[in-house]
Amino acid sequence: MRQADPVMTADLEPSDDLLLPRLRLGEEAAFRILVRRYHVRLVAIARGAHLTREAAEEAVQEAWIAVMRNIAGFEARSSLRTWLTGIVLNIARKASVSARRTATFAELTPRHDEDEGSGFDADAFLADGHWREAPWHWSEIDLERGLAGRQVWQAVEAAIAALPPDEAAVIRHRDIEGFGPRETEELLGLGEARQRVLLDRARLKIRRVFEALTRDAARA
Repeated sequence: MRQADPVMTADLEPSDDLLLPRLRLGEEAAFRILVRRYHVRLVAIARGAHLTREAAEEAVQEAWIAVMRNIAGFEARSSLRTWLTGIVLNIARKASVSARRTATFAELTPRHDEDEGSGFDADAFLADGHWREAPWHWSEIDLERGLAGRQVWQAVEAAIAALPPDEAAVIRHRDIEGFGPRETEELLGLGEARQRVLLDRARLKIRRVFEALTRDAARA
């Protein structure tokens, strides 16, 4: 059996590396592929800057215009995905200064005494400083526990939007988008140790929201 071409994506569309020369030539079809591949996830990243969905869409539209204007000068020192993400983050951060911040599902997040609102929960740790229970990760989501997958991810997305900006950005980049520590540091300016702290806090909060939802579903 003939193996798939390694420069093609799973859906048989050209990889980013193959798209890049066509994008530099201004090929409309290549740009459409890029938008189809990344638009939804870029909107989610923009929402991580505490923008409404409408404001996030506007930020990403502005980013696409910037991409078209600047793609010829892209030197490929980072991946195309990282470059796109950086453009969106810069625009979203500027937009968030004046945008109305939303916190949908924030009422589902249990209130605890926290250190300066950081999300720290002393009860989550043993006396030696280790986790009493390991932080939640996406792989723990069980879609058979009374909630449809769509409901789960809507709740998770809304809960992430309600996190402090740095926590939301780190969990989105590391856990959802799959960026490594080095790429995340390049995009967010946060060292690996700081990323770990923020990631643990964010996972703990999202876990609480998810558990609250599943408890409510079990009672229904």
